[in-house]
Amino acid sequence: MSVNPVKRKLAAILAADAVGYSRMMAADEEGTMKVLSAHRSVIDGIIQFHEGRIINTAGDSVLAEFASPTQAVRCAVEIQDALKTRNDALPEDRRMHFRIGVNLGDVMVKGDDLLGDGVNVAARLEGIAEPGNIYVSSSVYDQIAGKLDLAFVDLGEQELKNIDRPIRTYRVEREGRRVKGPARKAGRGAGAWIGAALAIVAVGAAATWYATQQSRKDEDARAKVSADAELAKARAEAEEARKAAAAATSSAEAAKRALEEQRIAETRARAQAELANARAEAEATRRKAQAELASAEETRRAAEAAAKARAAEKPAALAAAAAVPAAKPAAVAAPKPPAAAKWVGTWACAAAGSTPPGTFVTPVTSAGNAYELAVGKAGQPGFFQMKGARQPDGSLQLAGTGISSLPDFRGQTYKATVSGKFSGERYVGRGTLGTRDCALILQTEAEAAREAAAQSAPWAGTLVCEAVLSDPPGVIPMAVTANGQEFQLSRGTAGQPRSLQMNGRREADGRMRVAGAGISGMKDNLGQGYKASFDGKFASDRYQGRGKLGSRDCSLIIARR
Repeated sequence: MSVNPVKRKLAAILAADAVGYSRMMAADEEGTMKVLSAHRSVIDGIIQFHEGRIINTAGDSVLAEFASPTQAVRCAVEIQDALKTRNDALPEDRRMHFRIGVNLGDVMVKGDDLLGDGVNVAARLEGIAEPGNIYVSSSVYDQIAGKLDLAFVDLGEQELKNIDRPIRTYRVEREGRRVKGPARKAGRGAGAWIGAALAIVAVGAAATWYATQQSRKDEDARAKVSADAELAKARAEAEEARKAAAAATSSAEAAKRALEEQRIAETRARAQAELANARAEAEATRRKAQAELASAEETRRAAEAAAKARAAEKPAALAAAAAVPAAKPAAVAAPKPPAAAKWVGTWACAAAGSTPPGTFVTPVTSAGNAYELAVGKAGQPGFFQMKGARQPDGSLQLAGTGISSLPDFRGQTYKATVSGKFSGERYVGRGTLGTRDCALILQTEAEAAREAAAQSAPWAGTLVCEAVLSDPPGVIPMAVTANGQEFQLSRGTAGQPRSLQMNGRREADGRMRVAGAGISGMKDNLGQGYKASFDGKFASDRYQGRGKLGSRDCSLIIARR
């Protein structure tokens, strides 16, 4: 029974691998996977653009096949250029560099996979390459030398792991002048034909000399005629060879011009695509910044409304005190006044029907551990009342009813419930007003005054953070103090949950690194310390940076009012 022979073919193999991938995964798995996914998207797209076929992937490595070594090397150069642009936009510790090896060799075909020495050499070349570089074998160099606008450095013969012969290796230089490679064997051009013709003449001459030595003098004339005929034939053949070489040179020049025009067109198309992407990203950033500023402005208006409500309550409290008759000297001292104006409640509710999301303030009265929120007139739209008692562990559940004044639900009675916990002089709870999801903040007048003072400073800071664990995304206002090029950002009372202090110095080029530490006020990490750091740049009187609060991804905006 006959056995089917192994199917083989000649192919250009590109092998790429990330440098330090395991170390980066150990330090930050999620961040490393995001960077790898973005880099792989670029690599796969460029391979497809150059008509390559990905034959194998394993985590951070890629193996691809090309029909031409020119396509493979051009693809490798564009991959390294694109990854350099992406890495330059990332912090130093999140940059991911690749190294690439390219080989032209005979491979075995097994289904969609390729095996054999041709694949192994490409993988071993990638293994000895420096980060961000491209190493090619001599089989590739011999095919592409002079066809691409690249320089090459001859690294000599390299001993590669599990390869039984040394491989002459070249490093691709993407910048700088062209480096001359080793001397190549002369082609079969016009010189070869002339050499052949001269060899024929020499043979003819030698034969003539030998004949003259062995023949009679009357044969000299015939030998001379034969030599002249051979010389004439050689000259004719040399002229034909010269013309063929000239035609080949002209054809090569035309092909080179066509390839150069194609490269220019491809570069122009990539530049246009990158410009369009940059414009889209800039527009998205502008819209996000506008939304963040709008949210910060809404928070500031809520704080001002709370301050005005407290200011309106003080004259009433003074009038009530004046109406109480003066106590007689011998009488028992009057009890302490109720803490009716000590607390203020701020709501932030989601949209309901056609009513957009919004914030509003409700008066808060407290007596001991009892708290009551009430607004409006009983039985009328807009009336609202909730009560609850603070527990020893700081938890507080509020419950009550209200009558809606929203256009879609006007006059309808609804139930209200909120559950949360105190942290120092601040209470944060979540619940519902009817079907509307809301968050409630109770804070002392002292803390509200500090936030109001921060809102009136020349600079304002805002943190916009993504969700983490069970805590939703949030917008956090920050107090900002500027002294020359030094900036201080703070929030809350130092040493207490929900406190954060950061410092930074603005550099001459507008860049600034802001770093510090805080104490978590989130339910899942209450009281735990964390580090904070941001990197960004000023554009006029506005700073925008990206970084982390502990493990939480956030954006930091500092703007002059």
